[in-house]
Amino acid sequence: MITKTSHVKAALGSTFIAFGLISAAIAVPPAANPAAFPLTTKSPEARRLVDEALAQYIDHVAQPEAIASLRKAVAADPQFAMAHELLAQISLDSAEQVSEQQKAFATRRYASPVERTTIQWYQDAAQHKMIPAITSMNDVISQYPHDKLVVWAASWWLMTQTQYERALAVYEQSGITDSPGLINNMAYNYAYLRQYDKAIAFMAKYAASLPGDPNPEDSYAEILRLAGRFEQSIQHYRAALAIDPKFYSSQYGIADTYSLMGKQTQAREEYKIGFEKFPLEEMQQVMWKTRQATTYVREGDVKGADRAFQAVADVAHSRHISQVEADTYRQMAIYQSDAKRALQFLDKADVALLEHKNATPTAIQQETAQILRARVELAVRVGDKKAAQMSLEPLDQMAQTASDRLIEAAYHGAAAAVFYSEGNYDRAIEHLEEDTDNPLSVELLADAYQKNGDLESAHRTAKSLSERNDPTVEQALVVPSFRKCYQDPSCYGKLKNASFPQ
Repeated sequence: MITKTSHVKAALGSTFIAFGLISAAIAVPPAANPAAFPLTTKSPEARRLVDEALAQYIDHVAQPEAIASLRKAVAADPQFAMAHELLAQISLDSAEQVSEQQKAFATRRYASPVERTTIQWYQDAAQHKMIPAITSMNDVISQYPHDKLVVWAASWWLMTQTQYERALAVYEQSGITDSPGLINNMAYNYAYLRQYDKAIAFMAKYAASLPGDPNPEDSYAEILRLAGRFEQSIQHYRAALAIDPKFYSSQYGIADTYSLMGKQTQAREEYKIGFEKFPLEEMQQVMWKTRQATTYVREGDVKGADRAFQAVADVAHSRHISQVEADTYRQMAIYQSDAKRALQFLDKADVALLEHKNATPTAIQQETAQILRARVELAVRVGDKKAAQMSLEPLDQMAQTASDRLIEAAYHGAAAAVFYSEGNYDRAIEHLEEDTDNPLSVELLADAYQKNGDLESAHRTAKSLSERNDPTVEQALVVPSFRKCYQDPSCYGKLKNASFPQ
């Protein structure tokens, strides 16, 4: 398992930014290692609990246990600013993420200078003030380039932002070789780069470092799933559950794998087992309920998908999780065959975002960009050039000012859709090459290469697309049908609208 703390996977631009967990060692009494990041607290018990949480989270990837320890720490010392910050970063409850960030900022005067810099970094990032956030981050990293937790934080964040080469570089430059958590993260970075041999080598090292722990089996299973080795993946998920029957992520991993195999009924049965057996944090429930809903998309059952996704949106609305509700409606929009109905869901997404409840300004802006992209693609689909331009213009402005790759990628994907629809494949390719993590764009990129006569690039891109095994709506809409004919360039054109069921 690799922990996930956000409903929407963000992306990072060319500037190096980080917004995740920052490393820590104990400040009271003075840390034995003078090069370790300090924590400032008057409570020895709170300090012990934070140490415990960091060990749980980083070396054993035990997120629920780490969250519980941090909650006890802030109760023991409500003025422990960095404990509030750490809890804000790893919590699975979106309301808690927001409230703990506010508490960290409010109590920063009790912290050391570098802790205050770290908290300011997170605060600026949460408010989408990226330039000052980057400055603060660089300051922290420059002071502690070899601190295990700082290195873990930077490489983890870069990985979640799809900057896999940079994450690997941070790790390699640190000189750290004995951290199970870092080894696990590096395995995932290689897997996301589709360098599966290296990923498996790191995973073998990770498993050897924690014998009898279920997480290496779970992580190994996920990497095998990414590589398309589904039967082996299920075997390792079941091995993790044999070690620890309460290791819930492996149960849901089995369900995800069956869904990717095309066995949707069996996948839903496995999801059901998980929901009945394991109590989950709010955001975990949302993630796997969304994946369960995606099984209907894979079957082409729009009504079934609508019912399942609407249930997720209703829960998000009742709990005032604005960004989650909006993103659920956005996903509902992109699989609709009826353009008018798709537009209705995008309107609902906009309404949900207006609440701005339990979501950071960054999350709201990123979701706004995704909705604008969906509007552009929908307008292109129905041939409404004016509507496409009306949504593309504000998205362009956001991309120019936000310094956020998720927003930039949304713009590139939307702009590419417009150029592609106009037959301007050169310009479309320029934009599509900046959005290669989205199957919708990669599908167009393969076809644009083919139409431009670059068959080598078309085949390479099509092969890459056909090998994607992420349990997302976008993958479900594009990849299964693309796989059937990616070796035949004449098929690419037929698939250009596969993301919108006919």
